This record gives sequence, structure tokens and C-alpha cells, in this order.
Amino acid sequence: MSLDLNLAQESLDETVRAIGALDQAALVQLGELLAHLGETGGILWTMGNGGSSSTASHMTCDVGKGIGASRPNPIRALSINEQSITQSAWANDFGYEDAMRNQLEQLVRDDDAILCISGSGNSPNVVNAARFARDRGLPVAILVGRNGGALSEHATVEVRVDSTDMQVLENVHLVIVHWLYKALTHEGRTGPINPHPRP
Repeated sequence: MSLDLNLAQESLDETVRAIGALDQAALVQLGELLAHLGETGGILWTMGNGGSSSTASHMTCDVGKGIGASRPNPIRALSINEQSITQSAWANDFGYEDAMRNQLEQLVRDDDAILCISGSGNSPNVVNAARFARDRGLPVAILVGRNGGALSEHATVEVRVDSTDMQVLENVHLVIVHWLYKALTHEGRTGPINPHPRP
């Protein structure tokens, strides 16, 4: 088996370029949205499909444990994708395209916000969830690719990655998660919640 080292290097180069092209103002908006949730006690609900679902779960881990351990008012975050049993039940009975929206309809409250991650911006289940959230008056943050897709129509805060390569998009979306981690743990650092960590 031969390796396509040229294609692999092109992907790395495209990732670096796309990181450098990120809209800093949009990143700050996203960070401020999360910080506001820490003040109000609202929950950030994250979601995506495939690799984006993994990034959504990674986001909730970093927000809940990582950022939360450094702030007097932790930011609460949960991933719709982690509710796999419930999601499969909704999908089986009412269709996969509404499985995320149906969960949000039961779970979200007025102080909450949602974060949708999609390379294409056109995944029907994520778009339907975003539409529901905006119709309810909730903030909707999105991480998408160059074209934005249908998700853009429902976004309160939009961070686009200037690429159409799915692996590059997923690389940079995870970089954004870690940018948020660094930005939010820097504020109000108080030390770990547990004063007696395990040895």
C-alpha cells in the first residue's frame, strides 16, 4: 500500500491556512455567548453528525469539566448526540430528520442556547433543530464550512471555516473548541473545584 503524501500535506497546509483565516470577531461572539450561559445558568446543547457529533461531545467535555473547573460559575453543556437511546427512539418513530428537534422540544429552557456543527451546513436533522431553537427565541451558534448552508439562515452566531474539504473543516472545528477552552478558562480562574485531587 502506497501513501499519498502530497495529498496528506495539502490537507495540512489547507488546515493551517483555514485556521489563519478564521473570523476573530465571530470567535469572540461565540466565547461571549458561552460566558453569558455561565452567568445565567443556561445549558449549551451541542449537536452534529458523524465526525461533527464527536466534536460536539468533545465540546461538552471541555466546557463542563475543563472550563467548569476554572470558573466560579461553571458553564453547563450537554450533547444531544450523547442521548443515543432516546435519539434512536425518536428517529425510529418519527424520522431521523426530526430526532434532534424532538429532543430539544422536551429539554430546552428559555435561558439555554444551542451549538450546531456541520461541515456542509445542510444536515436536515441539525437544520431542523436550529430552526426550532430560533423560532423559540434561543441563541443558535453554528460551526460550518465556507458556504454556510441552510444552517446560516437560523444562526445567531456563525463561525465559518474557509474550506470545503470535510477533513479540514473537522480539523478546524476542533481547533475552535480548543480556542474557546483557552479563552474561557483564562477568565475568572479560581483553581480546581476539588481541593483534594486524587494522588
